[in-house]
Amino acid sequence: MSVCPGCLGRFADIEAPVHAYLKGSAGCWARFGQALALQYSDHRYWPAHQLLTDAYSLQHSRGDDLRARRSARIHLAALYAQIHLGQSEARLVALRKALSDFSLADLPTVWPVPSVSIAEIDISEPARHLHSVERFARAVLSDWSDHHSIAAQLCKV
Repeated sequence: MSVCPGCLGRFADIEAPVHAYLKGSAGCWARFGQALALQYSDHRYWPAHQLLTDAYSLQHSRGDDLRARRSARIHLAALYAQIHLGQSEARLVALRKALSDFSLADLPTVWPVPSVSIAEIDISEPARHLHSVERFARAVLSDWSDHHSIAAQLCKV
């Protein structure tokens, strides 16, 4: 087993690809890929897609890589927009696009300590999957509570 540097979850220590700039172990990245494969192959899992993608990406966008820092801002805003503002999927797509098109102030360099990992996501059946993703996303956003004022400002784009 190895500990993921992004979420602190424990995953199988495997030799496999990892994301270019998201900080995650190969086992954690593989688990995220498993959930995405379900969402893309079975429409019943799809309602969890936006929350899972934004929460996972935010949680693993750590470090000094400019792409990771941009990713953190975009996914923080999108997660905040979903959970606190109840915005639609179409609005979230537009928000992500708008935020990726211009320069934004950096988030502080102190990254929150994760309270959950993707290891806690249930992939056994669609309803349980959605419920576990909602809990995961709310916990990730709660971990980032010190940055909610930044998220609210970003959502005004």
